Amino acid sequence: MRESPPSGLTRAARRRSAALLAAGVAAGLGLTGACTGEITSRRSVQGGGQSGAAGTVAGSGGTGSLGTAGSAGSLGGGTTPAVIAPFEPAAPAFARLTDAQYTKVMGDLFGTAVQVPELEADTRPYLFSVIGASTTTVSEHGVDLYTQAAHTIANTAFADTTRRAALVPCPVAATLGAACLGSFISDFGLRAWRRPVDASEVARYQALGAMIGLGDPWKALAYVTAAMLQSPHFLYRVELGEPDPDHAGWMRYTSYEMAARLSFLMRNSFPDKDLFAAAARGDLTTTAGILEQANRLLNDVAPTEQMIKRLYQEYLDLPLLADVVFPKAMDPKGTMAASMESEVEDLVTRVGLREPADMRTLFTTRTTAVNADLAALYGLPPAVGIALQPADLPTDGSRAGLLTTGALLTLNNRPNRTSPTIRGFFVRQRLLCGTVPPPPAGIPPISENDAGPPKTIREKLELHRTNATCNACHQLMDPIGLGMEDFDQFGQHRTTYDTGQVVDDGGDLDGAPFKGAKDLGALLAQDPRTTTCLVKQLFRYASSRRESDGEAIVLDGLTKSFAENGYLLKPLLLSLVTSDGFRTMKPEAP
Repeated sequence: MRESPPSGLTRAARRRSAALLAAGVAAGLGLTGACTGEITSRRSVQGGGQSGAAGTVAGSGGTGSLGTAGSAGSLGGGTTPAVIAPFEPAAPAFARLTDAQYTKVMGDLFGTAVQVPELEADTRPYLFSVIGASTTTVSEHGVDLYTQAAHTIANTAFADTTRRAALVPCPVAATLGAACLGSFISDFGLRAWRRPVDASEVARYQALGAMIGLGDPWKALAYVTAAMLQSPHFLYRVELGEPDPDHAGWMRYTSYEMAARLSFLMRNSFPDKDLFAAAARGDLTTTAGILEQANRLLNDVAPTEQMIKRLYQEYLDLPLLADVVFPKAMDPKGTMAASMESEVEDLVTRVGLREPADMRTLFTTRTTAVNADLAALYGLPPAVGIALQPADLPTDGSRAGLLTTGALLTLNNRPNRTSPTIRGFFVRQRLLCGTVPPPPAGIPPISENDAGPPKTIREKLELHRTNATCNACHQLMDPIGLGMEDFDQFGQHRTTYDTGQVVDDGGDLDGAPFKGAKDLGALLAQDPRTTTCLVKQLFRYASSRRESDGEAIVLDGLTKSFAENGYLLKPLLLSLVTSDGFRTMKPEAP
């Protein structure tokens, strides 16, 4: 069944809804890359890198710049302009469900045992798959995969007598009654489409069910379900808004749209009963109503931990650890990658939620969690098994905080050695939201083979930077990454190279000297660009898009609120979901 645009929309909104039916929203991102072939590591991200940690940064899915001109964290220590333009709502994202959201929604609709067939892989421009879902066109093959998945899941669900009885809120007789079918469409559609299904939509799906259900009512219900699962109202987070009564010329998200926005941010799925009830009352068009529901969701610890993990998994590229081939002696059981990822997840959820603590302490804390793999890597007393156990790093040791975890030290390298350029690029771009110019053409990579006596990577990079064209890029990254040379490409601490040469771990962060990755973490904890960048990344993750120029004042306000609330994550999330940037949208063109 081919869906049609819903009635009651503006002409522009109808055009956009029709475009969703063509299975995608295309958007050119105008992406640029970072400097020289040195920013090429052993791994790649589907859809492009967007990180020095992950493949060639230039390309269809990445960008060499997370900052914007004049924004905090820009090259040269730029700061937020003293005068910020008045707020102007941005256009809505119209994001597709990501693979993870699609899987979670299907599990919540049909039961956790549901098996979701393979879908077209997500892309991650600007770090996050939710941004890829709002900017990447679905291929014809991707549309076919959605069709196959919808029918496979629906047929499986309705072949199970227990599951189908839970799905259909009325007795199903030998023939499918119009009233029962209509009741199912309304009930299932509310959850699947995240809003009430109007009478014309119910009638359209009733006609489909009646046409198929003459001989087998359950088959008809499966077909209706599969059709609804192929609708843009399911596959896309359709947000059309309504006029904002408090601001002439603005649109605000409806109460049901706000319920979905909160739920996909905090649960990666459609709203629960309480959110739907609040939406039906119109509570989610008010700050008080949003705060009540957001607090309720955040106080549910286990799902909120999952939200924080999802955010940092993509922010830091943690799943790419699975591609790393560790030395056998270091990883005899093949569990090191999972151990490293779990440690970072435990760290961010502990600081962000369980304690909770100042988020800047992510860069300085000596408290961590280790297992047998990590205890050996960090030189701590032996631990038993794969389960993480609380541990304290030595006060006088070389490790503290996020930058010295095995995960981050391993991800940002070349296959055969450390890469100060990649590590410095990661800090500059990912943690400070700084700008690195695009690479000039014709720059040769750094030689891996020495002529004459062995050279350290510092010596090779110094020689590389004698070329003024190379220096323009490398001066922004190398001084940072060279200060992390006290750890090898697998996160093992070292004082000498394999050649016997002494490691020089002196670094510089925009004029602030440091020695070693631990010292760099202490600098980042005090650098205002770090918290400004976290606010920006969280806003993008929550909004499924980049911020617009008219939202600079929102990000500035969130950054100030973050500081006033002791850099705690929960108050930042509450400020974000009640901000104009999260609640309003740009009016449709006539």
